[in-house]
Amino acid sequence: MIKGIASDLDGTLIDTAKLLAEAWKEAFKSDGIDVGYSELYKNTKGISSKDIIRKYKKESSPEDLNRIKEKRRSNFIRLVDQGNNLLYPETIKVIREIRSKGIKFAISTGMSKDLLGKVLELSGLAKVVDAVVSSDDVQNGKPEPDIFLEAFKRINVNPKEGIVVGDSENDIMPGKKIGAFTVFISREGNQSSIADANITNLEELLQFL
Repeated sequence: MIKGIASDLDGTLIDTAKLLAEAWKEAFKSDGIDVGYSELYKNTKGISSKDIIRKYKKESSPEDLNRIKEKRRSNFIRLVDQGNNLLYPETIKVIREIRSKGIKFAISTGMSKDLLGKVLELSGLAKVVDAVVSSDDVQNGKPEPDIFLEAFKRINVNPKEGIVVGDSENDIMPGKKIGAFTVFISREGNQSSIADANITNLEELLQFL
């Protein structure tokens, strides 16, 4: 019996991957690092901010990390404030239906807290979930399982009685490690060969409850 869900955020509940890729591109460019939009869009999903920076700026000091993160944050907020919608249409409805069944719902995201508060506020997700865990709350980011373990801990659910849902192998791999039922979501129809199930819309998640 499923008692809780730990869900990725970007690309799963909200559609900010394109905005984040553009924000990262501008941040790196202002720091003299040329990384293409397509590269950032494809290869940063589910990865913590510090790991993204270290991926493209190999020798990164704490000052480098803070400077580039701050540029990324300001770029992202500017893009959001321009009116870009965050939520997928079905997100809030599905979360409310899940919780109406007595099932806890947590967010497990690689997004750092400097952006997360803004995103949760603008999207309205802060009011409809039971817990939120970011990469800043744990020692190791995805694909290590720390974020998901902490999420299940906060909602008091054994991972073996939970679902991990996300749009990246960086979500599915840690979910498998902790014994959760894993669901890969791709609105473009891509599939994961290692996930327990594949869906194209969040509403399809309800069939596993």
